[in-house]
Amino acid sequence: MALPEKVEFIGNYKGWKCYKGFDTLEGKDKLDIARLLLSIRESFNEKIYEYLGQGFDLNFIQAIVDSIIKDEKKISGALYKAKSPTTTKKLSEIAEIKEAKDIAKGLLTEMILEKLGIERLTPEVLDNYLGQKPIEDKGSETVINKNMVHFLGNYAGWKCVKRMEVEDLTEDLDIAMILLSIRESFNNKIYDYMSDKFDMDSLDELVEDIIPKKGRFKEEDIASALSKLNEPEFISGLERISQDKKAIDILKRIATEKTLAGLKLSLLNAKMVEKYIEKKALIA
Repeated sequence: MALPEKVEFIGNYKGWKCYKGFDTLEGKDKLDIARLLLSIRESFNEKIYEYLGQGFDLNFIQAIVDSIIKDEKKISGALYKAKSPTTTKKLSEIAEIKEAKDIAKGLLTEMILEKLGIERLTPEVLDNYLGQKPIEDKGSETVINKNMVHFLGNYAGWKCVKRMEVEDLTEDLDIAMILLSIRESFNNKIYDYMSDKFDMDSLDELVEDIIPKKGRFKEEDIASALSKLNEPEFISGLERISQDKKAIDILKRIATEKTLAGLKLSLLNAKMVEKYIEKKALIA
């Protein structure tokens, strides 16, 4: 059966109802799809934390986050300490096996970035730039007959289907895993679809120049890369791409995201949750 040309997300699980999509893709361009993907990502990021809370003490991790931020005065110091042996030892109190520690580190790192208020690309920023109203969550008014998490992306040659129907044995961790998988599927698509309006190739060159060329990063490497994002030379590079202040703000946010990704931080991903679920089943 041919896939309908549509981009939509459906979440219906334990009282959470979410539907985001366009009634039709007619007249929609790639930037509209980027807006939608950003809005979908924003709608379930907190749910990932919530559902991972089934297997991890989020309050314990948050306490470590607060302690790190209190002790470290710089972003680079906080991010470096997140992966230090001392922090790993603390996390061992709630995560004994390696697969659990990987997830705990991922949660810790993302919570630190959130707590520090790192400026990233959000739907609000792009909506404001385009003069568009926020994309509504129509979960409360959309009839969803099945308990499931579903994403369909079929647009301009891109085909992506991610779906998990809730069964008796489905756990919160399973839902967290598919949400992470969906997030990973379209993170780069957001940048691809924005390339019609923004010169992403030139931006990638700027980012590449500030990330150290090495396999492992020390605290000073992280500090150097992040500080360069605010240096006049880098800002001048952004201004060569666009003279529009709002566009420069968007480019800087994307550059920050790409820099953090390039620094190989321990961020959450679907594979680590899958490995944890498999290991947990073997132990049981």
